[in-house]
This record gives sequence, structure tokens and C-alpha cells, in this order.
Amino acid sequence: MPNTIAQNLQRLVNAKSAISEAITAKGGTVSSGDGFEDFPTDIATIPSGGGESGDTSKPVKFMDYDGSIVTSYTPEEFNELTEMPANPSHDGLTAQGWNWTLSDAKEYVSSYGTLNVGQMYITSDGRTRLYVRMQEGRLSPVLKLYLNANTKLDIDWGDDTHSTFTSTSADYKSERHTYASAGDYVVSIGVISGSFSLQSSSNNISTLFTNDNASDRSPDIGYLSTICKVEIGDGVTSIGTHAFRYCYSLSQITIPNGVTSIGTYAFSYCCSLSQITIPNGVTSIGTHAFSYCYSLSQITIPNGVTSIDTYAFSYCYSLSQITIPNGVTSIGTYTFSRCVSLSQITIPNGVTSIDTYAFSYCYSLSQITIPNGVTSIESSAFYYCLSLGYIKFVSQTPPTVTNSNTWEFIPRDCKILVPRGTLSAYKSATNYPSPSTYTYEEYG
Repeated sequence: MPNTIAQNLQRLVNAKSAISEAITAKGGTVSSGDGFEDFPTDIATIPSGGGESGDTSKPVKFMDYDGSIVTSYTPEEFNELTEMPANPSHDGLTAQGWNWTLSDAKEYVSSYGTLNVGQMYITSDGRTRLYVRMQEGRLSPVLKLYLNANTKLDIDWGDDTHSTFTSTSADYKSERHTYASAGDYVVSIGVISGSFSLQSSSNNISTLFTNDNASDRSPDIGYLSTICKVEIGDGVTSIGTHAFRYCYSLSQITIPNGVTSIGTYAFSYCCSLSQITIPNGVTSIGTHAFSYCYSLSQITIPNGVTSIDTYAFSYCYSLSQITIPNGVTSIGTYTFSRCVSLSQITIPNGVTSIDTYAFSYCYSLSQITIPNGVTSIESSAFYYCLSLGYIKFVSQTPPTVTNSNTWEFIPRDCKILVPRGTLSAYKSATNYPSPSTYTYEEYG
């Protein structure tokens, strides 16, 4: 049944409190009376972690899992490399290499001049670890995993007790565990045989790890609010639907190369997650996968990703730049909507369509180039992009624009740049910015 108005109001109150606590826990400042609209500013007060050894001004950056810059290059410097930079090292983790190959990275940088590359890790002992915090009155969490056929797992609850999860056919396995006292624990999952996925059930009520009481648990409240850190080991094949949704305190996660998909709502509302590296085996990023990740400022996406679904990065207030791989063919509905810090983005040549509200409310977006392959731009795609200085079209033929509100509320001094010899065609194209208001200029 749908939630009542009172229940929905309580959800908002709970979410506001959790986001505020997540910001202050990471060293940020939340003033008394701050609300949702103030959180982007509050997030900006969080000190950057990890220490940056690379030059932040250089556009080709190699990132560690904690967001620190291992090294960085100008495009010219990067073109001279004959091998990738050395892998970083951390106790308890084994580096798996960078999530772009040197040849793919060089091809991308030669075309677009910028790229974020991320390091992948696996735990040294092969186990998946969940770092959790138990609170008084909430000491009986449920762990729920999706086991593939003929799988056997050892669960170390972090308090000198163990459980065994087994399956003969693919199915969910869950168990409630009771801790003796409040405190920090590390739940360690080891694969004896087979493999498993981190994901919730399809009913959207139980999820990977929740400390809600079974009697009062309701949808969308309290998921994973006590998980602070996750290190994924051998045997995990996917980050599935709702796996880490509402994990307000999750600040760090390492994802190994064996993971091949990021599912629907997988990291939605992970308010403290500031950086993530997607491994090079992943080909798709699901609907709402990172929506409402308010602190997410950097993400590294490998070249093998071909699909980024609707709302995938919507409401990522801190995201300032992102690399879209060459294999992606469309920018989906609301994909980057309300990414208020996004100042620049490169749309690769393989993209053929930009869907409804794709970049709406990207207040900081200063420029955009529409590549040659784009043939259609849907309604409100750049709605309320208040900082656009220019829109550059590459195609000799104006892409189809379905509605004039595609450009609604862009600045009146935004210039429309078009290839030489196409000025008349673009000025007369349907649903383009009015030539009586906006300046059209040829280039090339």
C-alpha cells in the first residue's frame, strides 16, 4: 500500500537528519536550520581526503579508491607514456590495475583531452568485508545475500561467531544476528565454493544488511544506515538492485574487476560516498544507480561501459566532471539532472541522442559540445542550465530538437557555435534558440 502523508513526512525528516549527520561525520559544517537546498553548500565544507600527490590542474588524472590523485598528466605528457603508472598499495588490499587500458586511454585523451582513470582492488584474503556500527536498541541486523547455484559461504559476524550460507539453486539467503553490545564490527564473508551477488530482493523491503526491527520495517527507511565501509573480495559477481541504497554513512568502497554490473538504485542515497572507481568488467550502470549521492565529486568509468540508464547520476550535487565512455550511445532521461556543480562534460562521438531533462538544472555547466553523431535532442534537455557560455554543434546537419523548451532558461548571452557554411540551416532549424535573441557564429 502507498505510504500515508505522515509516513512520507517522517521519511523526509529521517533523511534530512541522516544527511546532516553524514556531512558532519566527514568533517563538514551544517548550520542550524539548514535544509535540503543548503546541503550542496554544506557538502563543499567537507575536507578532501586521501591527500593529492598529482597536479589537480592536469586533465588526465589517475585516482585511488579514496579519491586521492596518484598522479596526473597533460595530454602531451600522457601521450609519451609507454606503460601505465605503477599501482598504489594498501595493507589488506591487492591492486588489480587501472580501469582503462593504455591504448584505450590514449585514444580517448587524443580526442577529448581529459580523462579520469581509477585503480581497482580486491581484498588480500579474498573475503568481502562490511564495516558496520551497531547502536543501542538496534543490535539485531539481518544479512541478506543472493547466492548463485551450489554456493557455500562462511559468515564471520565480527564477534567471534560464524554462520554458513549454502544453496543448491540460485536464491536469497538471509539470517538475523544479535550482537551483545553496541559498537563497531567487521562482517567478513568468505566464499568456500560458488559465488554470490550483493543485492536486495525484488520486494524492495529487505536489503543486503539492515538493522531495522522486522516488526516495524517499512519501505525506503533505514537501509544500510550503519555501514561505513565496504571491501569486496572474490566471488562477488554484481552490485545488484538496491544493494547499498540509503547507506547514508558509506564513505568508501572497493569494487573488484569480477563485478560486471551496477544495478538499479545500487548506491542511491549514499550521501557520504565521495569517490568510486567502476571496474573495467562493468558494461552497464542501472537506473538511479548513483542518484542522490550528494558527496560524490569524482567517479571513474571504464571504456567498456555502453549503457548509462535514466536518473543514473541525478542529484549528484558535488559531481564536477565525469568521463562518458566512447561506447555509450545515448544520454538518458534525467541522467545528470540537478548535478549543480557539473561545470564541464565531454559527450563522446558515439552518442546519438540526448533525452528529456538529461542536463536540466546543471547550473554550473559552462559549455557543451554536441558531437557529430547526435541526431536528436529531446525536450528540456538543457533546461535551466544558467551558466552556459556557448553550445557548439559539430554536425553539418542540425540535430532534430523535439521542443523549444529544450533550451529554456539558458543565458541570453549564450552563443550558438555552428560549422562554417551551416549558419542558415541552424538559424532556421525548428525549436532551436531564437536567432533574434541569441548570437549564432560560424567556426572552422
